[in-house]
Amino acid sequence: MRSARIVSPGKIEIVEENTPEAGEKVLVRLKKAALCGSDLPYFSKAYNPAHYPFPSGYPGHECLGVVERPGASGFRAGDLVMYYPTALDAFKEFHVADPGRLQKLPAGQNLDVLLMTQLLGAVAHSAFRIDRPYNKSVLVMGAGPVGLLFISLMKNFGARRIIAVDPLDYRLEAAKKMGADIALNPASCTPATEVASLTAGAGADIVIDAYGQDTAVINACFDLACHSGQVAFFGICLEERPGLNFNVFFRKELRMVASVGPDLSVDYPYALDMILKGAVDVSPLITHVMPFERIQQGFETAVARADRVIKLILDF
Repeated sequence: MRSARIVSPGKIEIVEENTPEAGEKVLVRLKKAALCGSDLPYFSKAYNPAHYPFPSGYPGHECLGVVERPGASGFRAGDLVMYYPTALDAFKEFHVADPGRLQKLPAGQNLDVLLMTQLLGAVAHSAFRIDRPYNKSVLVMGAGPVGLLFISLMKNFGARRIIAVDPLDYRLEAAKKMGADIALNPASCTPATEVASLTAGAGADIVIDAYGQDTAVINACFDLACHSGQVAFFGICLEERPGLNFNVFFRKELRMVASVGPDLSVDYPYALDMILKGAVDVSPLITHVMPFERIQQGFETAVARADRVIKLILDF
């Protein structure tokens, strides 16, 4: 089977490996996998040389495929399924899966659209933890795939005004399509000044960090939130011990909400339903689809944010 592995900083190669034996479990042959923002640092950053090569397929986790052999699972050969790999090893052709990590998907639908169920489920898990966004002002930091899905869900949840902040204009265009009322580019304005003007000096009721990455963004979320507001963190901070501005958080009496992963039995079915009935249109996210053999180019494109990329999908 074909498998991809990161062998050095900025270098990923495809190798041939033996197809695994599934036994009583389910053998899944992938048809699609997507690059997630959390995958990119493993490709672009330099780690201890002893860590290379990374395990085959790592760190992919957004994928769907067909059941090749159902084992004793109750699935049938040919069933289309979404798979959340426990080992974060999606970038390989075949997988041995526990049935509980699979969700059956309907036939006859666009596979690229169905693949977004995984990410939407993770975002929904976080969105459900935000207290009553109805009639509130919501600011979303980052208009990548995660931020765009937060915007759509907050619109569905009845937010009064949604503000998107991102340094890339083309992503702000997508944010408007997903439901943002205001789009702010920090390269051409001062978000704190604009948000103060929009909220009569109060700040946003809810600030969602859909970017993460560094302390500066986290502390900016505290600054942009109103007194007694909420700050929700979904983006992964790459700093081991981020220097948070605790005094701002404390004196504003903010409520902090964190979320890492979804509840597969609850959030994925919800996400699938929202996509199928058209409540969340994921099409503005999907900008690139390329063969699995071009995974090196895919990572390079995503890391550089080249060619107006938002979400990049690999075809097996």
